[in-house]
Amino acid sequence: MDSDFLDTFLKFNSLASGRDKLFRLSQYVSKFSAWYLHKYGVAPEAVIKLQRLSSALSTTRKFLRLGKSIDFLHGALCSLHLTDSALRWCITLSKLNQSVYLFFDHIILAGRIGLASIDKDKWVTLSARFWIVTLILNLVRDIYEIVKIFMQEYKLQAAKLSRSHYKNGASEHRQLTKPILTNTQIMKKCILENQPVFLDFIKNLSDLVLPLETLGHVKVSPGLQGLVGSISSVISIASSWNPLLRLVPS
Repeated sequence: MDSDFLDTFLKFNSLASGRDKLFRLSQYVSKFSAWYLHKYGVAPEAVIKLQRLSSALSTTRKFLRLGKSIDFLHGALCSLHLTDSALRWCITLSKLNQSVYLFFDHIILAGRIGLASIDKDKWVTLSARFWIVTLILNLVRDIYEIVKIFMQEYKLQAAKLSRSHYKNGASEHRQLTKPILTNTQIMKKCILENQPVFLDFIKNLSDLVLPLETLGHVKVSPGLQGLVGSISSVISIASSWNPLLRLVPS
């Protein structure tokens, strides 16, 4: 095994956030696998085990996130110093909502393990509502940055189109700039050169399905829940693993 990979994995796994991301991926892969096997009537015993594994991983992740709401509250205070007002308010409000969402998650955990008697449906609903607001704010931030990226690229292309030069005193008008890109080429260029924001957009859009389903706004199968959860988990792991894929500021 490559030593750099092993070092990175050990560092990643030593962090509570890293383990949470790995457990989250396992949780949703298990959920998808259980749905798939159940749908085709394969290995009913394996289906039960996978469902139990998914539930156990969900509870484990709630333990790992104990106290995490304070971290997001602190992050919200730090993001107030951002100079871009759109980013400042989107990130700050997102972190505040996530802090409340995780606080409610602690209450749900207490009820799940029998430490307190709670109205589970009430707290799950409240938690999902704050999660939705968090994801919407994240998507607004992503769309804001994506629009800025495309506007800057179109301005650059327009500048190239208007730029012309004379060469060696020739009387004819000559274009010495690079060829102008088509819309498809511009889109491809923007995505390749700004992968973090586009990956974050896909991640938040995928995650949005989960609380919407919890609140009954959409009806999706456990298989689709497992699939979108797995997609967002893979992107989250990749962003943490590779600093070049990390959205900044976050």
